[in-house]
Amino acid sequence: MRKVLGSGAEATVYLNDISSENIVNKERSRKEYRHEDIDTALRKTRTRKEAKILKDLEPFGFTPKLLEQRDSNILMEYIKGIQLKKLLDKNPKLAELIGKNLTIMHDLNIIHGDLTTSNMILVRKDKSQKLFFIDFGLSFNSARIEDKAVDVHLFKQALESKHYKVCNKAYKEFLKTYNPKGKKDILERLAIVEQRGRYKEKSI
Repeated sequence: MRKVLGSGAEATVYLNDISSENIVNKERSRKEYRHEDIDTALRKTRTRKEAKILKDLEPFGFTPKLLEQRDSNILMEYIKGIQLKKLLDKNPKLAELIGKNLTIMHDLNIIHGDLTTSNMILVRKDKSQKLFFIDFGLSFNSARIEDKAVDVHLFKQALESKHYKVCNKAYKEFLKTYNPKGKKDILERLAIVEQRGRYKEKSI
C-alpha cells in the first residue's frame, strides 16, 4: 500500500512503503493526449534531467538524495519536516535560508522553476535547522541572467500571493543571503522582468 503525498500536472508522488517512511517514489503519468512514443520519450527525458539535477545538488545537502531512476520514475529520500508555507508568516527571517540555497543553485547554473514555499521543507533537529528544496520537475540548467531573474521573480510572486502580510520583510531577508555571481546583473534584469509583467497586466 502506498500513500499519496502530492499530485501535479506531470507526476504523482508516493511514500513508497508506508511502513518505511524514508523512500519517495515520483511517477510521471502517461498523457493520453500525446502519441504514446512521444509521451514515453518525454517522460524519460524529463525524469533523467530531474535525476541529474538532484545528483548535482546532493553534495550540498539541501535536496532529497537520489536513490534510483527508472524510466519515468524517481526513487528518492523522504524529507520529514514542515512545509515552509506553514511557518514563514510567523518567522519571515527564515527566508534567509532560501537565499543561501538559491545562491548555490544559481552559481551552478541550475534554475528551480517552481520556487514556492510549498516546495520547501524545514527540518529541525536539536537546536539546528535546515531548509530543503523539493520538486525539481520544472528545473533546468541555464547560465542566462534572464532565467535566474525569472526564478527570483516567481519566488517574489509566490511570496506576494501566499505570504502577503510578510512578503516585503521576507524578501529583504532573502536578499541578505542571495549572493550569486552576477547578483547585480540578475537584480537589474529582475526589474525589467517585473516591468514587463506590469505592462502585460495593463494590456489585458
